[in-house]
Amino acid sequence: MKINKKFKAVFTTFFLLISLTLTVDAQVPVVVTSHWLKENLGKPDLVILHVSTVIKDYHNGHIPGALFLWPGSLSVSNEKESTVPADLKQIRKVLENLGVSNRSHIVLCGIYGNLTPVCRVFVTLEHIGLADRISILEGGFDEWKNSGGEASVGSVSPRKGKLTITVQNNLVDADWVASNLSNKDYLVIDARPKQYYNGETGVPRQGHIPGAKSLPSTDCYDGKTFQFYPESRLAEIFASLEIPEGAIPVFHCFIGNSASVNYVAARIAGYKPLLFDGSMEAWGSRFDLPVEK
Repeated sequence: MKINKKFKAVFTTFFLLISLTLTVDAQVPVVVTSHWLKENLGKPDLVILHVSTVIKDYHNGHIPGALFLWPGSLSVSNEKESTVPADLKQIRKVLENLGVSNRSHIVLCGIYGNLTPVCRVFVTLEHIGLADRISILEGGFDEWKNSGGEASVGSVSPRKGKLTITVQNNLVDADWVASNLSNKDYLVIDARPKQYYNGETGVPRQGHIPGAKSLPSTDCYDGKTFQFYPESRLAEIFASLEIPEGAIPVFHCFIGNSASVNYVAARIAGYKPLLFDGSMEAWGSRFDLPVEK
C-alpha cells in the first residue's frame, strides 16, 4: 500500500513533536552521583553549575564544562527579609548567560560541603518553573575528585540559553502560614537545631511555631560526606514526623536557607514541599503571631 507523501510528512512531524515533548517533560532525578555524571558529560542539554560564594573555588578546579554560579545572583536581602529570590529579570539573565533553557538538565555542584546554598539554589530554580529539571551532585566537587573525576581550570563559553520563567507557589510567607496553622493539609516542620525549637535560645523570641514538628536539617544527610541519606531512610525520617497522608510539609528555619536542605530531602522522599521563606526571622518579629515551647 502506497502512503501519500503529504500524509507521511504530517505523520513524521507529529511523532517528532511527541518525542520532543516527552524529552522536555521527562523528570530528572533530584540527586545524581559522580558515576552518573561521568557517563552523561557532554550531553547537549546538560548544564553543570559550580555553586560557590567565591569564584576562586571555581578557578582552582571544577568539573569539565561546568560554569560558575554565585548563589547571591539568585537570592538577595532586603529591608524586610534576609533571603528572598532576586528580581526575576535578573535571574533570567544570569541563567540564560549560563546556557540554561527550559529543557536543560541542570546539575548543581557544591564544594567543601556547602550543601545549604546549593539547596537554596535548587529551591529558587523550582520557584521559577524548573522543577523536575534540576539535580544535585551528591558530595559535590569533593566527591567528584575522590571518585577519580577529572578537574579542569579552563574557562567555558556557553551558548546563551532561552528561558521562560513561570513562577511556582513553592514559597510562602508568614501570613500564609498563620492562616493555615489549623489546616490538616499542611504540616509545619522546623529545620533549626533542637535548642532553638525547644525555646532554650533564639531571638527575637524563643520557641517555635505552634504545632510545628522538629527536624534539624543536619538529620537529612551524612555530616562527613555531605550526601543525602538514601530515599528509604529519608522516607523513614519523614514517617517518624507523622505527616498526615496527603499533607504537604512546610519547612522553615532561621531565614529560609538551611530549611532548603529539608526541602530537597523531602523531594527525594517523594513529597512536593513548601518553604516558608521569611522563616523565624519573619515570624518571630511579628509579635501578633504565636510561639510555643
